[in-house]
Amino acid sequence: MATVMTKEQILSDIRRVAKQRGGRVSLDAYLAATGIKEHQLLGTFWATWNEAVAEAGLPTSRFARPKTEESSIIEPFAGLVERLKKWPTQNELLLKRRRDGSFPSLKVIRRLSQAPAFASKLAAYCTDRETLSMAARIATERMNAEDAAPPLGGRTPIHGYVYMMRSGRRHKIGHTVSPASRHREVRPDLPDPTTLVHTIATDDPVGIEAYWHRRFSSKRVRETGFFTLDALDLAAFKHRKYQ
Repeated sequence: MATVMTKEQILSDIRRVAKQRGGRVSLDAYLAATGIKEHQLLGTFWATWNEAVAEAGLPTSRFARPKTEESSIIEPFAGLVERLKKWPTQNELLLKRRRDGSFPSLKVIRRLSQAPAFASKLAAYCTDRETLSMAARIATERMNAEDAAPPLGGRTPIHGYVYMMRSGRRHKIGHTVSPASRHREVRPDLPDPTTLVHTIATDDPVGIEAYWHRRFSSKRVRETGFFTLDALDLAAFKHRKYQ
């Protein structure tokens, strides 16, 4: 059961977290630091995060010059991706907008997020921001998929991905429709720290996975999906964006 917080307790927490972060704190950073749920403050005591921050006596998000429409979307969109740990669906965007009136409308997000290089710009924004590490990874995966996507009238559509993960000294090769989700599923089951090395977009996930398993068959670890690979093997796999 969620802890019932009073308005003054929340205001005190906002000041405390902001002090730890150099005087400012975003909604996403505040929620992550305290474990408080968004509905406990927005829609209960305040309509927007800026109103809560202002009442706490802290500077709100003001800009010397107006944000462009695109830049005003990237920051909140990145925060939502980080919290969901995936690219948001239309229903998730609608729900976020309903709960937070300051969040951009679905119409604006849909138009701008479908513009060329949006995923690339989102990845660039998230890079080097520790609180957006998951969003950076997801945006990069989407950017790579878009780069590998065939032009109209060209190759067949992407149906999935063949991924390579590193766990200790071994590499795992498999297929999935969502590399980031698969990484989260696999990671707790492996004894060593696990990282997602590379993904290959493809219209034939099963067939391309089998190709790489055959190619590295001499380096397979018994009857598993793991391989002991060298630098040349890794370079060959990472060279492919679409197959």
